[in-house]
Amino acid sequence: MVDSCILAYSKAAVSRGCLKYYDKEKMIDIQKAFEAEVLKWKGVSSRPMMGCLCYFYNRKFIGFLVTDGIVLMKLSEKDQTSLKEKFGGKPFEMAGQTGRLWVTPLKGPRDVRSVMPFVRKRYEDVSSNPAKT
Repeated sequence: MVDSCILAYSKAAVSRGCLKYYDKEKMIDIQKAFEAEVLKWKGVSSRPMMGCLCYFYNRKFIGFLVTDGIVLMKLSEKDQTSLKEKFGGKPFEMAGQTGRLWVTPLKGPRDVRSVMPFVRKRYEDVSSNPAKT
């Protein structure tokens, strides 16, 4: 029997809360607070991918929401260290593997406001660099 969550992580899967690393019911207030800000930025969109709710500037990764946290892509070493020192967290694990990506904990909408300067830096970085062809 096919699990109804194996819908290629479509919008329908997100609406049913069927992403492996993202629990929509638990994260709805955080998602709303996050999207109220970032989806106003020019060129930013969201879509489910790899079991997470991902955010892009055009086709460049900004980061993604996971249950109880956010993962921001390619922050500078200084910003990554600052984020870890301020908020704690843990390495992001997918399929039993961990890498350089870090989950910054988000317990509620107030925490979203606290990490937004880092999200904004990532957005400014990807939006100021032209796409590679």
